Amino acid sequence: MATSTTATQELLTVLHNNQNSPPGSQHQQPLQTYHANLQSLRDSGDKSFLFFRCFLEITGNDDSLYSLSQQDPQSAQLAELLFHCILGFRHVILHRWTQFSSRFRNSSRDFFFYLGLGLLRRKRTTTDGQGGMIVEDTTIRLPTMIARVCLATSAALWKRSWKRRTKADGTAAGNYNHHQGQFGTEEDDEQDQREDLSVVAVSDKEVHLLQRMALHPVWVAATTDTGNNGYDDNGVQMLPVPLMMINGETLFEFCNETVMHALKCIKANDTASVNIQQQQQQQQQQQQRVILHMAIMTCVFLSSLVGEFGGSNSAITYNCPLEFHRTSHVLFEQEGISKVLNIAMGGLSGIVSNWNNHNVIQDDSVELALGVVDVIVDVLGWEFGSIGGGQWGRTGGSGLVRPPESWREYLIRPDLLGAVFYVYTSMRSLGGRKEQGQGQAPVTITVLRRFQHSLRQLLIGLASITGSIFQDKAEKGAYLEYFVNGLLSVLSMIVSDLSPFASVQEERSSVEEMLLEELQRETVDFCWMLMRIVTNFRVEGLSVLQNFSSFLSAISSIGDVLLQISVAELAAVQGDAEAVADGDWRNEAIGQLLEVVCLLSEDHWLLSARSGNLQDMARHALASSLSPLYGTYVLCRIEMAKMEEYYLTVNAADLDEVKEEISGASMNEEMDAASSLGRVHLPSSLSCLSSALQSRVPMLQALFAMDTECVTPDAAALLEEARLLIMCTGHLLTDDCAGETPFIPEAVLNSCVKPSDSPHTFKTGSDDFAATTNAISQIVNLLMGLAECQVSKVAMSPNNPNLSPLLAKTLLWFFTRWSSAYILPSSSASPLSESESGQNGILATWHNQEMSQQVVSFCVTLCLHYFTLWPHETQVIQGSSELLLSLAKRERNVKILLMSCPSMEQLFNLHVCTAGQIHSSSENIAISGISENMVSAFKRIPYKYRASILTAILTSCSELNDTKSESCFTGCLQAVQNSFHKLVEALQQKKVRSHDVFTLEMTCLCVELFSGIARASEICHPERIPIFMTPFLSQLAGLMNFYAADLTICELLLVLFRDYTERFIVALDREQCMTVFRASADLLNGYSTNHCQSRVIRKAVNDSEENNVQEEQNYNDVLCAIQLLNNIGAKDFVDSFSSERTGTKGVDSNEVIEVVFYGLKQILPLMTNGLLHFPTLCKQYFSLLGFMMDTYPDKIGMLPFDLFIGIFNSMLFGMSHTDLFVSKSSLQGIAALCREQIESKSLSNHLTQNPSMFDECSKRILEEVIFQNIIWDRIEPAANALLPLAAVDMNRFAAVVNTISQQLDNEKKHKIQEAFQKLMDPEVIGKVSKGNG
Repeated sequence: MATSTTATQELLTVLHNNQNSPPGSQHQQPLQTYHANLQSLRDSGDKSFLFFRCFLEITGNDDSLYSLSQQDPQSAQLAELLFHCILGFRHVILHRWTQFSSRFRNSSRDFFFYLGLGLLRRKRTTTDGQGGMIVEDTTIRLPTMIARVCLATSAALWKRSWKRRTKADGTAAGNYNHHQGQFGTEEDDEQDQREDLSVVAVSDKEVHLLQRMALHPVWVAATTDTGNNGYDDNGVQMLPVPLMMINGETLFEFCNETVMHALKCIKANDTASVNIQQQQQQQQQQQQRVILHMAIMTCVFLSSLVGEFGGSNSAITYNCPLEFHRTSHVLFEQEGISKVLNIAMGGLSGIVSNWNNHNVIQDDSVELALGVVDVIVDVLGWEFGSIGGGQWGRTGGSGLVRPPESWREYLIRPDLLGAVFYVYTSMRSLGGRKEQGQGQAPVTITVLRRFQHSLRQLLIGLASITGSIFQDKAEKGAYLEYFVNGLLSVLSMIVSDLSPFASVQEERSSVEEMLLEELQRETVDFCWMLMRIVTNFRVEGLSVLQNFSSFLSAISSIGDVLLQISVAELAAVQGDAEAVADGDWRNEAIGQLLEVVCLLSEDHWLLSARSGNLQDMARHALASSLSPLYGTYVLCRIEMAKMEEYYLTVNAADLDEVKEEISGASMNEEMDAASSLGRVHLPSSLSCLSSALQSRVPMLQALFAMDTECVTPDAAALLEEARLLIMCTGHLLTDDCAGETPFIPEAVLNSCVKPSDSPHTFKTGSDDFAATTNAISQIVNLLMGLAECQVSKVAMSPNNPNLSPLLAKTLLWFFTRWSSAYILPSSSASPLSESESGQNGILATWHNQEMSQQVVSFCVTLCLHYFTLWPHETQVIQGSSELLLSLAKRERNVKILLMSCPSMEQLFNLHVCTAGQIHSSSENIAISGISENMVSAFKRIPYKYRASILTAILTSCSELNDTKSESCFTGCLQAVQNSFHKLVEALQQKKVRSHDVFTLEMTCLCVELFSGIARASEICHPERIPIFMTPFLSQLAGLMNFYAADLTICELLLVLFRDYTERFIVALDREQCMTVFRASADLLNGYSTNHCQSRVIRKAVNDSEENNVQEEQNYNDVLCAIQLLNNIGAKDFVDSFSSERTGTKGVDSNEVIEVVFYGLKQILPLMTNGLLHFPTLCKQYFSLLGFMMDTYPDKIGMLPFDLFIGIFNSMLFGMSHTDLFVSKSSLQGIAALCREQIESKSLSNHLTQNPSMFDECSKRILEEVIFQNIIWDRIEPAANALLPLAAVDMNRFAAVVNTISQQLDNEKKHKIQEAFQKLMDPEVIGKVSKGNG
């Protein structure tokens, strides 16, 4: 055995020796060599215990200890080495657990525990300055980082040794290893021998190390009597250290005793006699500091212990299966977690009681309180039953906690809530005095801030408690009452402290900056607390509180001051949003407050309101308290938008496109939430918006009349204000009903209809419904007037920069959402008869024929003007198309109104006369009522938007039994047919050159228009679209004879076929399907020949996400081809179901399979690793692959070998993919192939050409999937693939397993062989072979 004096030198030699580095790393830098050798020593198992010997040497050497305790800069290298020694030893012992005796493991566990607590007592000799010698008995503290690592290591070893035993009644329990004795005894080994047949005897090296540990200063300190039976003159026991080794039961007893003795020391210090000698007082204070430090580190240990058993600490690996962690979690939850809570709650009660009685706060006592609170927070964060399947747990994603009923005595205590809030407010006041220099506070700011944060986390946890821990509603209500009382007192302080920052300040002092920094964190935490309170207790629980209105007012006050601060901060930097420091915290806090308002206002409990009941009173309280906040929100947001736009215009700056998109999405989400706030009291919200709009519309009209060369900063600011006001109005009055039938929001409807008269029904309607309805009507008319004014100015001066296309887009967005819900409101919203219409406010406003015809005509005319005046403003054209389509999707009455509009007839005629005209066509067809300028402008609209317009027109005129609609529908299709016939005839007869620029454009136009027809799936009687499309599909695919090399046209054709099959494949009959299949095959063949065989795929390594997204767009054609095959594959499933249900014959499976596999063969050359790194493409490809393997495994054997092996290799790539869907699809596909081979031997021909195919698959699935550290999300599909792989050929599979196991250490080798012996049980394999596995 090496001597202790050589251990450090020996370890440093190993770590710095370049010859010991792993192969290929000899030319690394010194630091890289150091860490490579460190990893190598860990992986080798450190058979000479070099890590541990070095650790014992450093911590047992007086000079090293004192150097570390003083944190001398020169000792940094020593501390780093010590750190790596602890981590290295922990890694070795956890990963090779069974190679060590239990006596050594347990002794090491407790040794690290004592050391981490700071129990290092040493006698140090110094001079007194006069030549005399002084012997000091002192306790040395390791650096905090080292101490924490020691405690974390002990906690990990405790978890690893927390074994299962069985009680007399047969139930599982945690075995706490009840044994006593000195430091490492034979009883440990005897216990292991009874429970573990693989136990090893204590080796000679371990015996030597055990002896060294017994002589180590930490153990000397633990076994040394303190004198006077361990008590000082005041009767306080000074070192609560047991003389026996800590076991599972006494661990918690010791921890509890340590914390309690620290509290006694604090109390004794308050009552100590002032007459004792100075030297004695210093010794007593030093001893008390030691005990306080031990208690603090005990809390650190308990937090680590909870983290290890709870699974929240991911830094430590155990080399154990999931079942070990599951069992450990269950066992600790049954007994350990409640004991930890008991210790922490006792400590918190003692500290708070002492502070209340003596008003004395010292650094160590605050740090102890911090440690205790952190433990409680960790315990409250425990995932009850999440792994073990217990009856407790978190409630969904709300963050609520359901602790067991036995915790009631600890948590459901009003005195606890009062004490925590009292301490928090005291700490808060102390922090304010400290920062402002008013008096000398004994607590450092850093410790104080940490403690305040921990207290806030504790309060958030306490606000989240729910479930059976409350005996009844009364107890839950009393708990809530106490909590809200304390919460309101703190919120009032926060508002008071934040208010000075709501005014513009040129420059803040350092003290103000520190205060604001802390207020930021505090405000966000308390907003989270409000969220938990509302989520937990809902309006029903909150409304019975006496201070419910104060609670709501506090929410409003916080939101108000935060919004004003946001304005002041932006004003201070003249509108430069990038220069605003720490703006995210305000956005987060405001977002949380808006979510709180959503929960309050949309609570279903409020729906059962009757006049005068609790729900009715709660509604009134919400309206009166929260309504002012919406006005503040609107005014502050538009003021901020105004300043930002002014700054950007002055500085000619522009936002990054990605940032602008993210900002826009975030603003939409925020306004959605704010709409719930506005609907709490709709009249006041409408009044705010109406006033703001009325003040700005005249200014906008004046601006539109000014034709300037560029937009001035003031003009840009005004336009942005107007845009945000329109967005606020749209969100307030409408909901996003994408994919749903549009309805007027219930809150708006309830405010705009006559109140119900019956006392037996729930209260609906509003007394001032007429005024509210009139306010909505006025706002809509105001916006219509604004849009009409703008488009009239565009007609006179389309290039006027003040006529903002972005404002036009926003107006179109508003009319799209509004018209879908308010024009001829759906009968499902409220049955409305003519006799009742005058009494139902908003439902009657646009319900009659005259009013609805006016607004529909306005919308269509507005769109027509934008199409013919701004053809190149793509955002406006897109918005206009969406408005038309939203109206066209409505019921028959709206469609008839659309077809009655003169503007709709003009739009139809424009499409008919320009269906064969490209952008540069000089031919202008004269049409009555349409000017040449309108025709010229309409044909300049980008082709994809002309297709969108066609979709809207077809949907509008799709009603049957209406002569005008049927005529328009036929005319639209005939115009496209005529243009396409001319193109095909010219190409076939070679009247034009196929690659002439005009011919290319005409081809793009025709394909786009067919795409517009293919997307018209929401028309009445949609079967008319396939009847029209089917004759042209082969001709469209035939365009590949001319344009196969043109990727643009190829992609347009792929998009067309993809959209058509996506929308209509389920409705096609057999003949129509066969036409689609043949055309798709021809299309894919031409596409593959030119773009799949030799195309180079470039995928940048470690590129930015933005660049990856942009690069993926370059392969949209590949994505379309895969989606087309997916759509075709779905036809077999649909027709199979239809045949079973109706008895009719659909498409045969073989016909579908033939097309899909043919298509796969065409695109397979593109499916390289580079292309499969793009997430969307990868998912679509493996979705297709997984579906085909799972549905048609019997057909795989008939594929050509090259195609089969390409598909097979794709699945090998996908099974270890980071994306769960890709991995599961691949593993399921492999399992299906193996089962097919077992059942029918259909892959025998392929195995003849590649006999080791499944061997390679077995090897990769073991190495790349099953043996990886984290496979929890794909365990089941991996297991389902592994068993059939073994059953295909047991001998070959056994050879693969044996080859892999030979590369592992003996412990892992034994585990793997044992596991696979169970897997390859003949009975199990036999079931799989018979298809029953």
